Amino acid sequence: MSTAQSTAVARRILTDRTEAGGALAGWGTCLQILLRRFRVQIAAWVLPLWLLISVTAPSYESIYPSLETRTVLIEQMRKSPATRLLYGYVPTPGRLGQLLQWETGTFLLICTALMAILLTCRVLRADEDEGLVEILRAAGAGRAVPFLVPVALVWAVVGALSAGAGGVLTWQAENIEELTVSGAWALAGTVCVVGWAFSALAAVASQLGRQVGQARSLSMIVLALAFGMRVAADQVAEGSSSNWLRWLSPLGWRDLIRPYSDDRFAVLAVCGVIAIALVIVAAALAAHREYLDSYLPDHSASRRRWRLRGHMDLLTRLSRRGALGWALASTGLAALYGSVSGSVNDLLAPDSPTASYVGKMASGSAVEQFMSLLTVVTVLLVAVAAVRRMNRLAGLEHAGLVEVELATGVSRSRLFLSQVLGAMIESAVLLLISAAVLAATTAVQLTDDHAVARAFVFTVSQMPGMVAAIGIAAGLVGLAPRLVGLSWAVVTWSAFAQFFGGLVELKDWAKDLSVLGHHLDVVGSPDWKPLAVQTVVGLVGIAIGLASYTRRDMPS
Repeated sequence: MSTAQSTAVARRILTDRTEAGGALAGWGTCLQILLRRFRVQIAAWVLPLWLLISVTAPSYESIYPSLETRTVLIEQMRKSPATRLLYGYVPTPGRLGQLLQWETGTFLLICTALMAILLTCRVLRADEDEGLVEILRAAGAGRAVPFLVPVALVWAVVGALSAGAGGVLTWQAENIEELTVSGAWALAGTVCVVGWAFSALAAVASQLGRQVGQARSLSMIVLALAFGMRVAADQVAEGSSSNWLRWLSPLGWRDLIRPYSDDRFAVLAVCGVIAIALVIVAAALAAHREYLDSYLPDHSASRRRWRLRGHMDLLTRLSRRGALGWALASTGLAALYGSVSGSVNDLLAPDSPTASYVGKMASGSAVEQFMSLLTVVTVLLVAVAAVRRMNRLAGLEHAGLVEVELATGVSRSRLFLSQVLGAMIESAVLLLISAAVLAATTAVQLTDDHAVARAFVFTVSQMPGMVAAIGIAAGLVGLAPRLVGLSWAVVTWSAFAQFFGGLVELKDWAKDLSVLGHHLDVVGSPDWKPLAVQTVVGLVGIAIGLASYTRRDMPS
């Protein structure tokens, strides 16, 4: 935020203060500022999820037009440990609405939770770390504005996402017999309260942690625990509404509300009350916390004296905790998926309806299809880590820390290439670790049809896709750092194309735009062309970003 912008903001807030006064003075202006700053990131999250919910139900209807055609499929999915682990128990008898909320609903809930966590931590804690909250308070903003306005913005975004999903499903209910209006709004309400709950939990984490990185890590740990409790609840009692583990996990609330089955709006209201209670707790913590302080002890600084050998060494030391967290997450995910690979032969038998269902998302033998999907999920996590690592340079520039580094004698090109190299090294290490763990766990469960080799090679050979993702992010950082949020649209589209492209009958060229899923096979003649194209795209993006970064002005 420039000096002129700060002055204009101060004038508008002072005007609002004379009109409103009190703890909420200037809330309207602050809300407009936040909405303008993060409109690209919000659109990058909301629009793909709206697209997903709009195309899924018609695709299901075209593939499985009647309940009878889904009976065997539903039974196999209920018995499969892999699908039960990912999505939980599919409701019976398996109407289109039930299948929609089971598969697509799971993906939608997790994406909404991630969106709520990342946006809340960014607009709530990162602005405080960067000193923007201090500017607003100095301009006359009320004492409650720095907390309430960011949370209100995230809750409004979650509400808009849910309302759009409910509207689309309501419209589709007029043409698809197995969809109901009450089920549409029960699912939309579930998405809404789950997003609100994780936003509130991220707000609590923002008060507990000293910096945005610590708050984000705590929130991700809570999300992982919520997923684990949902899995545990599925194992304890199938479909039991009295299972207390489901109440403790926002991801388990869907099984309590039961959209398109019972549509329990009373349970939905209780979940909404829980989310409101969580945000009240966060507000109370914020009210009693000192500015830039935290409730947890700060271990980010060390009293040990480091012997640094240059800027790259400093960058490595500063990012090692984050890299360790991503390594643990990718390792755990690979081990989890590899442990359920033993059911692949039964699940994807040639005469199984599940085989035709999965065949729309991947090609080849049963093992090849299964490993292709598993590695895409694992590599998706690595892609998120790589893009986030590259986009950090834009965040440092926004916070004014790049000028400090340049003042030490580090050139712009070295600063830029160090970030690129760090993102590539981190991606390569994460892929190697994930591949090794996935191959090791697969070896215990499945050894036929080169399963172990495919688990390793399918994962490692997707490094060119990571180069492409890093290159696109690097190009945006160099050309237009304000638009770095568009790099997340690339990751989102890639995930959509891989998991749902076959179901919605995307063209091959559209699916090929994904940075995920392009790998080498250890059997037969490998196809190097997609990997070569991805590598070229990544290198061109890096070159464009480097040329632009070294020539453009730094924002004042």
